[in-house]
This record gives sequence, structure tokens and C-alpha cells, in this order.
Amino acid sequence: MTWLLSPYSEPATYRAIAYLVLGLPIGIISFVLVVTGLSVGLGLLVTLLGIPVLVATLLVVRTMAGFERQLASTLLDAPMPRLVREPGEYGGFWWRRVRELLTDRRTYTEMGFLLLRLPLGVADFVFAVTVMAIALAAVIQPILVTAGVPTEFGGWTVDTYAEALVFVPISIVYLLAGPRLLLAWSSVSRSVASKLLGELGTSQLKLAIGEVLARSHRADAFAIFDELGLRLGRGPFLSLTRVEATLLALESAGHVSASREGSRIQYALV
Repeated sequence: MTWLLSPYSEPATYRAIAYLVLGLPIGIISFVLVVTGLSVGLGLLVTLLGIPVLVATLLVVRTMAGFERQLASTLLDAPMPRLVREPGEYGGFWWRRVRELLTDRRTYTEMGFLLLRLPLGVADFVFAVTVMAIALAAVIQPILVTAGVPTEFGGWTVDTYAEALVFVPISIVYLLAGPRLLLAWSSVSRSVASKLLGELGTSQLKLAIGEVLARSHRADAFAIFDELGLRLGRGPFLSLTRVEATLLALESAGHVSASREGSRIQYALV
């Protein structure tokens, strides 16, 4: 019994419900903006007026994806990297920014998530509202009967107190199990958001490692990994093995030098 009731005292339960309920309005906004921008931009592409529209759409996608990352991290505790600004991403020649947006894999995974946000948001909203409505049916139905508002379920009309009492055992079950059901459902949304928005690109990781070495001058893989955890956050997107592989790639490219000191290898910028 304690296991069933414990979610009522956990803030994570109410944050998860907020995320599920917000899924519908946010999904509609995301879908409409992306689809409208792409449709108008592609339709006007033959006149060249579509190019600025498409660029603006990609910038909107990048901005909304950042908002979605923050939302999923705050409400669902989803592991999201604190992305490092790449050179040129917020400055430089406009054609270079456009090229970066078009060639960055992150742009298309973010766009895919925003397009999926509508069907996923509808499912989240319907599931959350249904569970909460059934859980509160024992309270709602007597009020509706008193107000003289009959409720129909299929071919059955609930218009008496005796019929309203039928919902009491069902509501008790959902009051006990509902929070667990909502948390389980939100874990699916958490996984989807983490998969599509929680990736850390190789270029992002290389840039972050370069900034760490620029500040510390020399460091081993363990120290770099710890510093990256503070800068980018902890999650499946960052592992010691991946950091070591990226350091080897940077060394092979001539951007980083490596020298053994004792039992560890020290890295420094070239």
C-alpha cells in the first residue's frame, strides 16, 4: 500500500503530469510552426523567397528544441547535455550559418522530434486526462447527478446516485494505481526525448574538450571527463570511453598532443 501511495508525496509525479498535459498544446504549436514553415518555404523556393523562410524555420526548430530539452530535463529529469556553442553558430557569415544548419545532423533529429510531438502529445494528454478522470469519477458523478446532468457510457445513462456509486471501486483502483501508471507512461516520453534531443554530437564534444584543455593546459582523460561532466552534465551521452576515443581522434588529427607521465597519459592542445 505504501508503494502505491508514495507517488502522491513525490514532486516528480506532479511534474510528470504537467509534462503529459502540456504535450497537446505544445505539440500543436510545434507541428503547425514546422509544417507551415517547411510548406511555405518549399513552395516559394522557385522564387528564391523560400530560402529565408526555410532558414527562419530551421532557426525556429533549433530554438524550440532547446525549449523542449529544458522542459524534459526539468519535468521528467531527462538527461540532456548543456550544448556548447559551436563557432559560427551564432555569428559569422550568414551562408556559413545556413551551411551549418543544413549539414548538422542535430537539425534533423530536432525537427523529427518536433513533428512527433503532436501525435505523442495527443497520446500523453489523452492518457493523463483519462486516468485522472476515472480516478475522480466517484467524486464527479454524484455532483453531475445532483446538477441534473446525465452522463452516458455507451448505451448506459448515469442519472441516479445508485448508478453513480458503481464508479467508487473503479475510482479507488485508479486513485491507488493512477500515479504509477502516469509515471510509467511519462518514462516512455522521457526515453523518446532523451533519444532524439539528448545526443551530444562529435563536433560538440571535440569543442568542449578543446575548451577544457585551453583552460587547464594539460590534463588526463579522467580529469577531462570530470570537467566535461560539470560543463555538459551527466548522462548516457557522455562516457569515459567516448572521451578517450575523441582524444585519440584529436591526437590523430594533430590537434592534441599526448605524453605519458607515470601511469596516465596527459593531453594538451597543439
